[in-house]
Amino acid sequence: MSAAGAHRGFTLVEMLVVVVIIGIMVVGAVLALGVAGRDRTLEDETRRLDALLAYARDQAELQTREYGLRFTRNGYTFIALDARRGAWLEVNDDVLRARSLPAGLEFDLVLEGRRVVLDRETRAEALTPHIGIASTGDFTSFELTLRREGGLPRQTIKPLEDGSLEVGALVETGAG
Repeated sequence: MSAAGAHRGFTLVEMLVVVVIIGIMVVGAVLALGVAGRDRTLEDETRRLDALLAYARDQAELQTREYGLRFTRNGYTFIALDARRGAWLEVNDDVLRARSLPAGLEFDLVLEGRRVVLDRETRAEALTPHIGIASTGDFTSFELTLRREGGLPRQTIKPLEDGSLEVGALVETGAG
């Protein structure tokens, strides 16, 4: 054999070094995607609230009863108008029960172009709705943003003229 032919192939150590480098690159990529990936918790909560608003609208139409939604910075409560008492009462329904957001999420609410400062918790004397759901199925005008405490990512829900709800795209950077 000539000297040039004796050096074909890779040694076991060279192969192990390449495998370790590839492994480190894969781990780095997985960690980067996990940290910078989509915010599933925020998207899940937005979808849940959208579904609950649609359900409340259906219940308002079926029962010909006025419903509403009262927000705190980190949660929400569905309420209904008791026509006999002329007062808003918490809804006694397993689906429309009061809910709290997961840690790190909070609401921003805009009603008729004005930002509403939300309390940290619901006060009993303030049981009036921020958002109204009429027995006709119409919503009052609102823009509700669910966001991380730092401001991003965020996602918005607002009613359309046809009575349906629009869930905006998840905004993950300051460009949106």
